[in-house]
Parts: sequence; C-alpha cells; structure tokens
Amino acid sequence: MFELTEKKMDQVFGMLKEDLAMIKTSRISSSLVENILVEAYKDSASLKIKELGSIVVEGASTLSIQPWDPKVLRNIAAAIEENKTGLSAVISGQKVRVKTPPLSQDRREDQVKLIKNKLESTRVMIRQVRSEKRSEILEQKEGGKLGEDEAFREEETLQQLTDQYIDKVDKLGEEKIVSLRSF
Repeated sequence: MFELTEKKMDQVFGMLKEDLAMIKTSRISSSLVENILVEAYKDSASLKIKELGSIVVEGASTLSIQPWDPKVLRNIAAAIEENKTGLSAVISGQKVRVKTPPLSQDRREDQVKLIKNKLESTRVMIRQVRSEKRSEILEQKEGGKLGEDEAFREEETLQQLTDQYIDKVDKLGEEKIVSLRSF
C-alpha cells in the first residue's frame, strides 16, 4: 500500500544525495563534476561528464577527465567553468584537469548553510509526499473503504515511513557537514 509513497520519498532522498555530492568538502571527489551537463555535440541532448569519459582523482585537489572522444575536450572544460562551482578547468594534452581551490573558513560556513538549506527543502518535499498519501487515506476513510481503526493504523505507518526518511536525510546531512568542517 505504501510502495508508491516510499518510491517517491526515495526519489527525493536520491536527489538530495546528488546535490550534496556536488558540494566540495575537504576531500576531492569525482562526484563534484560527474553530473555536470555538457553540450558535447551540436543538435544533440546534453550529456553528463561521466557519460563522456573517465574521471580520475589525481592528488588532493585535482581531477583528471579523459574523454573518449577528444573533440569534446573544450566543451567539457567550458561546462565546468560555466557551472560556477569554483572549479577551474585546464586542457592538458588529451585530458581536462580540474583544480579545486582550498576552502577558506568563510567558504566552509557558506557551504554548511547551503547544505542546511538543501536538507530543509528535502524535508519539506518528504512531508509533501506524506501529505499527499494522508489525503488519500482520509478520502478512503470518508468513502467507507477504510474503517476508523484501519485508517489510524495507515496514518501511523505513514508517519513511521516519513520519520525514517527524515532521519536518513538528517544523518546524510550531518555526515556531509562533519566532512566539510574537518581539515
């Protein structure tokens, strides 16, 4: 009965995971660039960097992107620069090297605020999914398809599912904040 609701909550949680992966912490990760969209070829759909080549971590602050088609080197570099993530891309031979500047304390705190905003937005979306399902339960109760006790149990189960996802959101956010604040 709650499969669709759980699927929607899982999608919302997945979006948060993708968003948080794009936020730089003290350690560099390929997730900073892998979902950046690149207009690789004229008159075709944009592709993610991870679909255009391999991404390798080189040291503490450098990523190397080796596209499978060298013709898209400039497009990848341009997309990274335009993305406004604070990353700088340089074409070096057949690769794009991406450097990340060190995070200042002010920048770290800005990132923490951004993370907290994303967490709150995700909680709101999860509660919206709960609200939709709750309305459905109340309609079934009023329509006589569910009895009073059964509707109460359904609402309790829905609240437990919601709490479970809110806890997952909070835990993921806390891990990201701790990682960001560690030097």
